Amino acid sequence: MPRIILAPLQGVTTPLFRTALASMFTGFDEAMAPFITTTSNGPPPAKHMKEILPENNNNRLKIIPQLLSKEGGDFLEAAKVIVDLCGADEINWNIGCPSGTVTGKKRGAGLLPYPEVIDRFLGVVCAKLSCKLSVKMRLGMIDSREWEALAPILNNYPISEITIHARTGKQQYDGYADVDMFAECKAAIKHPVVYNGDVVSVEFADKIIKRFPDLSGIMVGRGLIANPLLSMSIQNGCEADKKERSIAIFNLHKKMFAQYAEILQGGAFLGRMKELMKYWGPMLSEDERLIRDVLRARCVEDYEEAYKALHNS
Repeated sequence: MPRIILAPLQGVTTPLFRTALASMFTGFDEAMAPFITTTSNGPPPAKHMKEILPENNNNRLKIIPQLLSKEGGDFLEAAKVIVDLCGADEINWNIGCPSGTVTGKKRGAGLLPYPEVIDRFLGVVCAKLSCKLSVKMRLGMIDSREWEALAPILNNYPISEITIHARTGKQQYDGYADVDMFAECKAAIKHPVVYNGDVVSVEFADKIIKRFPDLSGIMVGRGLIANPLLSMSIQNGCEADKKERSIAIFNLHKKMFAQYAEILQGGAFLGRMKELMKYWGPMLSEDERLIRDVLRARCVEDYEEAYKALHNS
């Protein structure tokens, strides 16, 4: 059974969420932190560094810091800060983020059509990085065969592991993961490979594991956030029923509500909870009206009332 890794989702898989999830559920022992953006005029933003500081991650998980960068020098400077502060033995390079605000600056998945830039970056970083370098990528930005130009370059460098989201950046999270294209890409890469994309059920995970028995791991994001029992269910080979999922979400919601209420107020608090409810709502009910009421709540009291109706539906 390959290891299961919690994927990074900006604004969702926060240190509080990761710690709560790890304290209540099993089946995964690693989490990749949401990316930290490098800069050319100083250390990474303090608000991003909070994601990975040991004092904010008092849990059993191995936390893998991730950097969003297109300049090798900037990456190395940020990596040094992270290693010094956190003692990280691995840093991940994000060339998979599909957000338009990221790709438009030729970062994240926006780098995938430029193999020469990736080659130059890796040449700079791999020559001086003091810890392991892993990579998280997609099949391409526009074309799902852009990886073909990248595979020989990636194979030339001492990369510890490559996580491949089986979509293009243009797809964002629409459509379906292209497992057949992933198979071709994986076969061309000599490094250990982690599968990412559409792991939302035990059945799908089982198909991936059987088809690729030598996977280094499976990265699960939206599926594990929506269903906190998913990683445990994958390990056990048995899907949790609706009642079990509902109870799990209820308990996790209770914990997150209490913990976010201690540090956030008003719109910031509601924003965090609503972001989670985008994932939990469809797992609790098929009634879109009830989900919509939660997401449209304008105050905490309205939110609590709408959530109670949703959970009891």
